[in-house]
Amino acid sequence: MKALLRLLALGLLIGSSQAADPPRQWTSSDGKSKFMGNLIEFSDKEVKIRRSTDFNQYRVPLDKLSKEDQTYIQSLLREKRRDGGLKEGVHAAKITGQFVKGVSKQGLNYQLWGNPKLDGTKRYPLVIWLHGSGQSGSDNESQLGGAPKIWTTEDNQGKAPCFLLAPQCPSADIGWKNEVAANLLALIADLTEHLPIDETRLYLTGSSMGGFGTFGIAAKYPGVFAACVPLCGGGDVKNAEVLKTTPFWVFHGDKDDMVPVDRSRAIVAAVKQAGGELMKYTELEGAGHGITGLVYPRADLHEWLFQQKKQAPSAN
Repeated sequence: MKALLRLLALGLLIGSSQAADPPRQWTSSDGKSKFMGNLIEFSDKEVKIRRSTDFNQYRVPLDKLSKEDQTYIQSLLREKRRDGGLKEGVHAAKITGQFVKGVSKQGLNYQLWGNPKLDGTKRYPLVIWLHGSGQSGSDNESQLGGAPKIWTTEDNQGKAPCFLLAPQCPSADIGWKNEVAANLLALIADLTEHLPIDETRLYLTGSSMGGFGTFGIAAKYPGVFAACVPLCGGGDVKNAEVLKTTPFWVFHGDKDDMVPVDRSRAIVAAVKQAGGELMKYTELEGAGHGITGLVYPRADLHEWLFQQKKQAPSAN
């Protein structure tokens, strides 16, 4: 037979009773040989396939298969790695039911919260909290404050289990932009690569400088986040066109004496003028700058946020 079938014959195994995936067409690396078969086992080195014509089982080195077949196996390996991510892997030690400190490969400080009792074979949302200017620095503690913890309460986790990421911006002079924004996206990609995070449900929220950062990062990386919740911030009205495709719920106090409420009003109006129908806006009457304690406990916000889902993942 052709080259791939000769290779298969070298690894012939008879009589296995293991369950198999539905049959698919497999192709040799040179494209000359094709056959239908069920995938029985796989690793980063080889696969075991049951050929549909005679039900015999064969082991094939991964590099002897087509690029398409290799990509398919790599995707299965990725999901297998994510399935076990709560108990093993590079971030497993951080999943304790408490906030745990970490430093990304790019040097970004962060704290991560995850529940080790979650079902690793399921996929859960990731909420990313961007702090304000006063919590910038290098202590990897100030960014927590009190705002992010509301997402991790027993009641909220019972209704909508999720992971919570709290990065720390190194300097208020830099803010959530440029290299800091790029480093944050790299960290999110790394977490989704190794933990059971639903890439269609990445939620970005922040207050003050973090509110500005939410608008800015969502504009710079369109299609990544399923929904955004900026508080007492603002955005560049020139980004209205790109922002209109992402669900937003914007909050601002009408008595804010640090970030004028007009900053939120302007970007909301610009997005709506651009045809954006996914922009929600709530102005809190009589409220000043510190509105996280008013906004984040809202049950309607939690219900709305966790309903948002992208059609396809693109965080990586």
